Amino acid sequence: MARLIELEARVANMTGLLEVIGAMRSLAGMRLQEAELALPSARRYAQTISAAIAAVLRRLREVPAEPGHRRAQRAIVLYAAEHGFVGAFTERLLTSAQSKAAPGEALFVLGSRAAAIAAEHGLHPAWTAPMPARAANIPATVRRLTEELYRRIARAEISRVDLIYAAHAGFGPATLQHRTLIPLDPAAVPPGAQEQSPLSNLPPAALFEQLTAEYVFALLAEAALDSLASENSARFAAMSAARENVSGKLDALRATAREIRQSEITTELLDVVTGARALEERESSRTQRPPRSRAHRLPQRTPSTRR
Repeated sequence: MARLIELEARVANMTGLLEVIGAMRSLAGMRLQEAELALPSARRYAQTISAAIAAVLRRLREVPAEPGHRRAQRAIVLYAAEHGFVGAFTERLLTSAQSKAAPGEALFVLGSRAAAIAAEHGLHPAWTAPMPARAANIPATVRRLTEELYRRIARAEISRVDLIYAAHAGFGPATLQHRTLIPLDPAAVPPGAQEQSPLSNLPPAALFEQLTAEYVFALLAEAALDSLASENSARFAAMSAARENVSGKLDALRATAREIRQSEITTELLDVVTGARALEERESSRTQRPPRSRAHRLPQRTPSTRR
């Protein structure tokens, strides 16, 4: 009985765990769907800015040179996971950043979970921020990131910005992407359609500078959505595997509990049957015993003699 009670308690605990896993899986699926729905709009926005830059480049005779600093260094922006339960998602990103970062380079990490375990990989981020959990919160976070980057660029602390993130690949594993954001390579900008350029009141050089800043913002926002989708896709896969594992163990525990319960029921039935048979045999032995005669039951009187 004690073992059965213990098994039933474990079944109850694992049933609750299965419900928690199911809730986390559903939440990851919802966040994944939000990011996938927002990704096409972010990509179209980046393509629109890219086409505008291409139009301005056609009007420029010479591309404005980026300011150079002897002691300036590179900054690496890493989009990683905000929470756990994502398998090896965070470790892959940190390993990639560690392999590409040179000593002394600034590392910008978005993702509390990744920032917490970065020290295990020998990385010490110069700036960290939580990774947005919802697609609607990404613009505000990217705005904070770009302000910090441009602040350090203005102080001549950095002159180049690279980005490392996981690109969403549907149901397949995410692919790690590494791209240079600043300085902008005009050769990497798609040429766009050859159409009449829109009317602008700004000088081409000033317009190119503003469009470049907007293009960097668009690329960072698109990469953040890609990373958010990849993180939740990894969490969805991890929770699906955990659900199958827990479900299998729960079925085995339930089967064991049923066997023990059936064994205990059988033992109790055997005890009842054995007791009933013992009572029957006792009753039958009483009924089959010959009755005692009256002579045996009453004492005999001796006749008295008269004097």
